[in-house]
Amino acid sequence: MTFHLKYDLIDGVMRDKMTYKLTWKNEDTNRVSSKEFTGEVGKDHSAMDSAMELAQEADGNLWPWVLERDGHEVASGWGGDQLNRGRLFPTCG
Repeated sequence: MTFHLKYDLIDGVMRDKMTYKLTWKNEDTNRVSSKEFTGEVGKDHSAMDSAMELAQEADGNLWPWVLERDGHEVASGWGGDQLNRGRLFPTCG
């Protein structure tokens, strides 16, 4: 009985898909945009990988961006700088 209760708890948590939301500001047009990502079945971390790929594009355009997971901020940046953390790769560029 104890195993069954723990299994139900783990099974319930693992079924919930994490949702990532990337928000960025296009500095050229002064517009704020966002896109949501959910994981693909059978691919670990696919949602975060897709979100970070788009964040890298925004970063390359020197636009500020924020990544949230299930409504909580997990990362942010602006043109190679991680906001409030200094330069991400200080020897590059």
